[in-house]
Amino acid sequence: MSPLVLLLAWLSAPSLAFTLDEARDAAVEGSLSVERARANVAAAEADALLALAGGLPAITAYGSASTGAGLTSFGFPRPAQNQGALGLRGSAVLLSPSLWAGAAAARRSVEGQEAMLQWAMVEARRQVTVTYTAALGAQARAEVWRRSAQDAQAAADATASLVNAGLRPASELSRLRAELASAEAEALAAEGDAIALCASLQGLMRAEITGQCSLSPTTLGPPEAAEAGAHPALIAAQAALAAAEAQRTGATLGLGPTVTANGSVARFQVTGVEPGVGWSAGVEATQPLFVGGQGVAERRGAQAAVDAANVELAQAEQDLEVATASAVANHRAAAASAEARKVALDAAGDAFADVDARYQAGLVSLTDWLDARRARDAAAVSLALAEAGLGAALAELEATTGVY
Repeated sequence: MSPLVLLLAWLSAPSLAFTLDEARDAAVEGSLSVERARANVAAAEADALLALAGGLPAITAYGSASTGAGLTSFGFPRPAQNQGALGLRGSAVLLSPSLWAGAAAARRSVEGQEAMLQWAMVEARRQVTVTYTAALGAQARAEVWRRSAQDAQAAADATASLVNAGLRPASELSRLRAELASAEAEALAAEGDAIALCASLQGLMRAEITGQCSLSPTTLGPPEAAEAGAHPALIAAQAALAAAEAQRTGATLGLGPTVTANGSVARFQVTGVEPGVGWSAGVEATQPLFVGGQGVAERRGAQAAVDAANVELAQAEQDLEVATASAVANHRAAAASAEARKVALDAAGDAFADVDARYQAGLVSLTDWLDARRARDAAAVSLALAEAGLGAALAELEATTGVY
């Protein structure tokens, strides 16, 4: 299938209408990156629960039965041939600093994943804003070139009769037809860009991908303010540092004592003895005395992880400062550029209207008319690109403050 036929097929597809805010909401709520971040939060919560579960009370039901004859394996007379029991066993950790430190690290990991979820929402909003305004710009460029093609077609139709009457040279008609073909090619290229951007936008929104978007013109105002609190990227880095510090604490406390309470109760049945209920309870304390180089290696590894997390936090803070300064400057420049392009387009439009009227009266050449029309079209395209650039600059600025 030729590219032109494929483009026409895309153009005939159903068009999905939505505003910039609707696109942002859809992406922030359900884009694949956000869904992936939510799954990571759920996995971290499960890991945190697992880390804590080892210290929670546990009760196990059990049953046992045995039979034998003769002496025991130690050479003593067997007290009973058949015996059985059915009961419960329970245990609880009373003291385990290393286990508690591990649970604290797991909770910090959950906080980090929650911050990463917020960061995924910030990124989803940024990507949608950039893509939406770029698609608007592509559609605007396509409209510029379609209008240019219409102007060239109208001029060619008017010139054809003059050429046939011998009032204009045939070369003028050829030049106008070349301009028409060039404008149509530019329009098709811009429409192709718009289709690709719309498809990307629909993918971010998790909508049906048709490549056709009915986008509402958007007036980009000042950046929105983020909710109070640190940037999600910094929160994630701080949580990673806290988790590493908790792991270091756990490695240090791993040489400390562990105290566990346990007990059991059961109904027993022994041959020759009346059935009854028995129970037992106890406390066990353990203290590592010598673990070779394992403890040293664990502490060194944990300290290295803390050092790395400190560096990552410092890097995140520095990157955010650089990104914020750059985003502020870029947004200011993009806004000024868009305003200047509007003024330039107005001037180019007025100039073309004047030259067009004089050309129709035969006072200027076709070259002058083409130059004025090209200047107008170039100004319109520049404005479309500048407005798309303003959207990208706004998206970057809002992302550096954590808006989602």
